[in-house]
Formats: sequence, C-alpha cells, structure tokens
Amino acid sequence: MRVTLLDNLLIKPSGPACNLGCSYCFYLNKKVLYPGKTRMDLDTAESMISQLMDSGERATFSWQGGEPTLMGLDFFKEVIELQKKHGRSGQQVTNTIQTNGVLLTEEWADFLSKYNFLVGLSLDGPRDLHDAYRTYPNGEGSFEDVMEAANLLQSKGVEFNILSVINSRTVKQPKRIVNFFLQQDFTHLQFIPAIEVEKGEEGKKIASFSPRPKEVGKFLDTIFSRWSENFPPDFSVRYFDSLLQTSLGRDPGMCKVDAECGSYLVVEHNGDVYPCDFYVEKDKKLGNLEEEPISVIENKEKFKQFSRAKTKFSDKCKDCNYQMYCYGGCQRYRGLPTDPEDRTYLCEAYRYFLARKLEKIKEISSKVRNQKP
Repeated sequence: MRVTLLDNLLIKPSGPACNLGCSYCFYLNKKVLYPGKTRMDLDTAESMISQLMDSGERATFSWQGGEPTLMGLDFFKEVIELQKKHGRSGQQVTNTIQTNGVLLTEEWADFLSKYNFLVGLSLDGPRDLHDAYRTYPNGEGSFEDVMEAANLLQSKGVEFNILSVINSRTVKQPKRIVNFFLQQDFTHLQFIPAIEVEKGEEGKKIASFSPRPKEVGKFLDTIFSRWSENFPPDFSVRYFDSLLQTSLGRDPGMCKVDAECGSYLVVEHNGDVYPCDFYVEKDKKLGNLEEEPISVIENKEKFKQFSRAKTKFSDKCKDCNYQMYCYGGCQRYRGLPTDPEDRTYLCEAYRYFLARKLEKIKEISSKVRNQKP
C-alpha cells in the first residue's frame, strides 16, 4: 500500500558532527539546533526505513552529514539488514553516501561495492586548492587522505562522483581543476558554489570565501567548453547533464534547475524532518517521523508552501529568456544582500554562462534526440 509520494530521503544519521573543520561548511552551525552527541539509533532508522520502503516501488536513501561515516560501518550493515527486512521482491532500493572519505578503509570499500552504494567524495581539486579550506580541526589539510580514499574506491570498483566546492580560490582555476580530475580518471563531477552570508561592520555581507557571480559564470563557461569537446562528452558534470535533460523536455534531476522544490525530505538523526538540506532551521521543521508518518508530514501545507515558493519569481525573472533553465535558482540564494530584488545571487552567473552556451546545449540535445536507440 502506498503511504507516501516521495521516494527519496536525505538522511543525517550523525547530524552536523564531522571530523573535518571546513571553514566554508554551512552545516556546522546546526550544532546550535542539536548540541551534544548526535547519533541515529536503530529504532529511528528502522522506523524511517520501513516507512519509505512501504511507499512504492522505489526507495532512495541518501546518507549525508556532517560526516555519515562517523556512524561506523556496523551501523550501515544494520541499515542493509533493515532494508532487506522491510523490502519486497522487485523493489528498487538505492543507497548513496556523501563523505569526506578520510575514514574509508578497505572493509568500507568492500561493503560499498557489495551493496552498490553510489559514493559522493568531497574533493576541491589539487592539494593547494583542496587544503585551503578542507582541513582537520587542527588546520592540517585532508588532501592526502581523500586521495587515498579515491584510489581505494577505484581499486574496488565502487561507483563514485566528485563533489567540488567552488570558492573564491577555486573559481579562478577551472582549467587546472578539470584537468586534475580527468588526469586522475575522475569522470563524474559536481561543482557546488559555497555561498554564505556573514556579519560585517555595516551589516550582512557575502562571506569572503564565496565566489562572485560573474566568476562562477566564467568558471562554468570554461568547464563546459572542455565538456562539450566530444559527443558524447567523455566526462559528466551534473549541472550540464541537468540542463541537457531540460532541453530534452525531461526531468532535470537537480532541484535548483527544477520548476519547484520538494523532491526530497531531510531526516535528522533523531527523526526530525525538514524540507531541504539548506533549511534545517527551527521554524522550518515539518515534524518528526517517530511521532507522525512521513506520508502525513509530506502532505502538510507547510511543505507544499515551501515547494511552491520557488515559483515566486522577481519581476525581472518573469520575462527572462533563460527562465526554464534556471527557475529562479535555489531559494537559499535569493534575496541576499547583493540583490534587494530577490533574484538568485547567481543570476549574473547563469546569464553569463547561458548567453554563451545555451545554443550549444540545444545542439547537443538535438544529437541525443536523433541517436539510434
């Protein structure tokens, strides 16, 4: 019996706890909401798993943090057993895990390979760029340990993609970064701008580590030029793949490009449910899955209002030629100090990039459409 419409949960089993101290991390301040030790117990895990797996033919569990590997391998072995317990024949179950990689061992890699986990590995680029922000609490860089994890995953045949944060340093070196990844045979890439607001002497301002919009546009433009050299492209960039899907009239598979939000729910370590990874905030809490079913939580008007809010554009967005490839961008980046008109902080980035590359995107989509099955 179908009890919920969503088939994707983004889960924070260790809450905001992490063994790194990346200076641009937006999730570290969630410790204010959840002080002390944060760890999902197996009763909460089973309640969550059983509810999602009762919901339909597909169930996707996206394990994130903080750092989810802090839970230990035994926890995830129990997760698999619970999924087996509550699953049924023919059901499609997917597990993904986003990790900094520093705790991965051969035993971890064997497990991830055996159960077909898709791994997202955080790596910003060559050593100097990665270690500028992605450090241990003592300030020591994590590059060497992350590269060891990447090599281990490759040796075990674990499918993984690279999550690279675009910050004020990396945004200036797109060619170097993409060449580094391809030289390592890392061919599935995702680039995420680190955009945060901090308090300054004259009020709120964009954080010093955040890239400027036009720089992001130029970064994307450069990466795309390399991506589009061959057909089909010899490596994947999630944002470009999403734009291609949009051009083909398909689901973009990426919330910031989609027409509405609300494609998943976030579950904290104690069962608290929120509408989005960026909105784990006290006033955005939707409920707790131990107290009421996910099927009730996701049908609350509060969640529906959050989902629809993405469709409320500024006046300047309504007539934009690129609206269907942006839809106002992520709600998180709207109405920041740089734009009182409530457009996305990345508006200039998208306009710069799409003005130069949209026709090429359409050209590639036409080739895809005309390919023989």
